[in-house]
Amino acid sequence: MKYIPALDGVRALAILLVLVYHWFPEGQGINVMPNGPIGVTLFFVLSGYLISNILMEQQTLGTFARSFKNFVVRRALRIFPIYFLVMIALLVLKRFAIVLNTDFYEHPGYYWSYLVNYWIELHGNWADALSPYWSLSVEEQFYLLWPLCMLLLATRFRAYFLWFTVLFGVVYRYFSVHVYGGLGVSMFSCVDTFAWGALLAHYLRAGHVSEMRLWIKRLIIPVGFCFLMLCLKHTDADLVKQLFFRTFTSLVSVALLFFAMQSGNLSRALSVKPLRLIGQMSYGLYLYHMVVPDLFFQLMARMGVVVPELPFNLVPMGVLGLTAYLSYRLIELPIQAFKRYFVA
Repeated sequence: MKYIPALDGVRALAILLVLVYHWFPEGQGINVMPNGPIGVTLFFVLSGYLISNILMEQQTLGTFARSFKNFVVRRALRIFPIYFLVMIALLVLKRFAIVLNTDFYEHPGYYWSYLVNYWIELHGNWADALSPYWSLSVEEQFYLLWPLCMLLLATRFRAYFLWFTVLFGVVYRYFSVHVYGGLGVSMFSCVDTFAWGALLAHYLRAGHVSEMRLWIKRLIIPVGFCFLMLCLKHTDADLVKQLFFRTFTSLVSVALLFFAMQSGNLSRALSVKPLRLIGQMSYGLYLYHMVVPDLFFQLMARMGVVVPELPFNLVPMGVLGLTAYLSYRLIELPIQAFKRYFVA
């Protein structure tokens, strides 16, 4: 697939929204919007687009077995190394009485097996330092299920399947969240967000660029209005937000992705080098952002080092940025080099 620099800028925007949500007072100032849920949904839509595009390409080039193997191995090389490195580091640091506020120590199986979302769904412990990993669990479950659907599905039925998946996600949220009082963090509660990204990939590959541009321009104002109303005027207890917050956030995300991939001012803005670097480090930034600063301050206290209190979370932001950069350069990039052995 052709590398599109602006998509790294989209990743940067998503991770910055998550950082603002977790590190600044909720409901105030720059955090008046539900930035975290918006950022996570944007990640899901982007994953749906990229993964579906890869699978559609694989479908045309190889057999199911070869395509599935290549996809799974490449995903594993991307996500497993530093994820499991965090798990190992937490166990090692525990031996020195440096621990996080997390259920990982008592119930590690959910964390090792990418089932954090189901643990959160059962117990609702959002104070867990690793609670953001629920979305990583959703993505991993999506990676296991989606190739079976996309690679085995005949191309002529693809659009029907994707539109059905969009509807299925909304209906599933009605029962899981509204009727049964769940938290909406299961993979099936989020599956429509991935499907919106897959629909973008499907129609772009089919050559419907001008038609998509026309429809996006027609709908962007009403969709944007509904999106803002759901963010600012409705609470999580409202049925309309439970059902359609992810829908309208996904639609805004689709529009953002579409125009990011077209030549223009938005594409150029998202392609600037600092944003691209943040986007390339976004996985590490997400993985470390609730872990590394906490451990850093504990280590400094243990060594008797006084860390200055700077405004705007500059110290933890700097520690996080440096950790993510070193992780990207020294661990992630060398391991990802092995992807070249698993292509169609």
